[in-house]
Amino acid sequence: MRCEQTALVLWLSAVAAVAGEAPPAPFASLQAGDALVRLQRDGRFSLVCADRVLVPEARIVVAAPDWKGSGDQAACRVLDGYPRTEDGVFVFRGEIEEPVSKTAWRFEERVAGAEGGIRFIFSIEPLADAKAAEISLFVDLPLDLWRGKKALLWPGAEAVFPEQAPRERHFLSGVARRAVLGVGAERQVTLDFARPTYCTVQDCREFGRPFYQLYPRLFRGGAAARGQKQSLEFTLLPNDKRRYEMVTADYSSTEPLRVGPLKLPAQAVPVFSRFEIGLDVAGTFKTPFDPDEMRVDGHFRAPSGRETVVPAFFSQDFALTVQDGESLLEPRGKPAWRLRFAAVEPGRHSLFVTARDRSGEARSEAVALDATPSADPGYIRVSRGDPRYFAFDSGKPYFAVGENVCTWQHGVADYDTWLPRLGAAGGNYARIWMWGHCFGVEWGRPGQYRLDHAWALDHAMALAEKHGIYVKLCLEAWRGFSGNGSFVAPGALHPYWKQNGGPCDAEMDVFTNPEARRMFRNRLRYVVARWGYSTHILAWEFWNEINCVRGFGPRSQDMIHWSAEMGRYLHETDPWRHLVVNSLGSFEVDDRLWKLPEMDFAQVHGYWHPNHAASKEMAKDMAEFVPHWIGRIGGYGKPALFAEYGLVNDRWGPSPRADEDKEGVHLHNGLWSAAMSGAAGTAMLWWWGNYVDPNDLYYHFAAVARFTDGVPWTTAGFQPAKASADSPQLRVLGLQGKDLVLLWLHNRRHTWWNVVEKQPIPAIEAAKVTLAGLTDGAWDVEWWDTWKGTVTRKETLQAAQGALTLEVKALARDAALKLRRR
Repeated sequence: MRCEQTALVLWLSAVAAVAGEAPPAPFASLQAGDALVRLQRDGRFSLVCADRVLVPEARIVVAAPDWKGSGDQAACRVLDGYPRTEDGVFVFRGEIEEPVSKTAWRFEERVAGAEGGIRFIFSIEPLADAKAAEISLFVDLPLDLWRGKKALLWPGAEAVFPEQAPRERHFLSGVARRAVLGVGAERQVTLDFARPTYCTVQDCREFGRPFYQLYPRLFRGGAAARGQKQSLEFTLLPNDKRRYEMVTADYSSTEPLRVGPLKLPAQAVPVFSRFEIGLDVAGTFKTPFDPDEMRVDGHFRAPSGRETVVPAFFSQDFALTVQDGESLLEPRGKPAWRLRFAAVEPGRHSLFVTARDRSGEARSEAVALDATPSADPGYIRVSRGDPRYFAFDSGKPYFAVGENVCTWQHGVADYDTWLPRLGAAGGNYARIWMWGHCFGVEWGRPGQYRLDHAWALDHAMALAEKHGIYVKLCLEAWRGFSGNGSFVAPGALHPYWKQNGGPCDAEMDVFTNPEARRMFRNRLRYVVARWGYSTHILAWEFWNEINCVRGFGPRSQDMIHWSAEMGRYLHETDPWRHLVVNSLGSFEVDDRLWKLPEMDFAQVHGYWHPNHAASKEMAKDMAEFVPHWIGRIGGYGKPALFAEYGLVNDRWGPSPRADEDKEGVHLHNGLWSAAMSGAAGTAMLWWWGNYVDPNDLYYHFAAVARFTDGVPWTTAGFQPAKASADSPQLRVLGLQGKDLVLLWLHNRRHTWWNVVEKQPIPAIEAAKVTLAGLTDGAWDVEWWDTWKGTVTRKETLQAAQGALTLEVKALARDAALKLRRR
């Protein structure tokens, strides 16, 4: 009792210091060991342990859309009759007003003792249809007590509470079973969640507050219907003694070198399909992700005599749990070596495996594997017939239709929604990032890879393969060692930074430091080993917007040399010779990069930005903007892709103007104008999970996919169409070959800008389009509805003296045409 009184005095002092005035008396307190949880009448709570106030306050916060304001439990209206106790449970009920829309959110909080701790159950619901950026429980953590200690969102993410204010205040995020504070310290405080919960840890010093904050989400944000409840349930364990292993575990080994017998899962596998085998391999190594420490290879000999060496990879299985939309991966079984292979010719293959550590080399006996014929068209290449386009090994053209789906929002299970929906619409392209908070494997201590992220990418790739989608896999995305925007701990988890045991003082040293380049080559080897088998890898993309790496300007030539070196290494290491590319920031075109023979195609990024000179006017009309930038990268004798576009705000975040473009006019016009401007695919929209999917805009991909299906891109001999219109309001874009012409007719007034600005968009009542340079004779013409992907009418026209005329009537938006010579 005496200890409790002492703690109470200290608690009152601490909260008074934070608030600047004496706090009201607590409504109740609960004890767990030497810890006290003190509850205010509005349900806010604090945590006092021995003589320290570990949590001065925890409270619910309701954030308005775009964080334009927030409602706080500290300012709530407590409902009549509350707080009260019900069968030993403290019950709090009140209403929190979101200050922008003035919507009231009613919450309930129930608190009771539990084994080893205190149980909290929160629920909240709007009293009218509402939107919120998020609803979270903000848990204040004083700097002086927590700095330098470790925080863990178990089992997937960890960081150290930073000594200095980081550039990126959100220094740790992820879905967690438990949020563990002070990992391994004398005092370890845990929030043990009833279900997987998304959490963020931030540093509040930029707001002038001497706190870190942990905030688990009750609601990740978006629209909520009246009465739709959001909830959070956890047990607060003030003195958790459990030991937690992170997924970036120490995988070192001191076993003697050996390779056991090979046990094939099947005797036969179709050509171009994945053959996978678990290996009984052991050795002595500090890390299995460095081939100088431990190198395991599969040696395949094809019926033709071709010999292929395929690197093996170290792997861990995981189980995926999805609850309330949140994904959580938990390890299953023991980590081990695996080998993946895809045969490119039918017949009997032989296989043996070698393993080498510093003690020498071991080798397995050879086994036989049969590859059977299949209908798979193979890997995607630059077409030999027309190097502006892509083609499969079989010669079948590949025209990319799709979007960016770079990162998850709630975990890898998001891809179980996005990829099937894209594939069902005829989409055959997606771009995925391997970066800090999702899919990125090389984050944490140098030499240790995130095997949970690797498993997650296995999951996404399996979905892509199932639904006919080819992936441009972006291998890196960070821009700085500290505050890198990758939702990982700044600095502390960057494997290349000298402050974390890496080799580099500055970011651009990654491109010149011999050890850093060796580390990246090791990662390339791992990527090839694990995903190189897949015909559904369209290309390896080294880096998202590589020129945005901090310090790039005066050292840009270092990136050019690095891109060439890594391109050569990938082409040498990848037995299947997937395409290789890099990417630059918006509106950047660099001849030095795109002329490299190691870059198999060229690409560009660009957005409507309200203040950017290159786009604020031109990108109001995506049908002008997209072809302009495709033209800027179309002269390298390589395929050209407009790889990112969309609408952004002045901070390069999602633009509210997109919310006004509900039908996706900017998406639609970008897709069609790219296809008709000589690109090797449609333009690829950004904002997949917060625009395309919630607005169900997949029908735009379906329409263009139906139109482009079966087009002989690599043999038609397309050149820009020789077309002219007699109306200045009518835009004509197209591609013209000897026997086939593709046209897109666009009402220039039908732009996303005019739609959202509610400008008048008169239809083109009558116009004529003249096509020149045609072979005389009959041409069959199909008119397509570009919004439905259907043929609306057919006609046959005669070309005379190399020309024919098309009659356009009542064109409100746009139309597409196919003209085939009889």
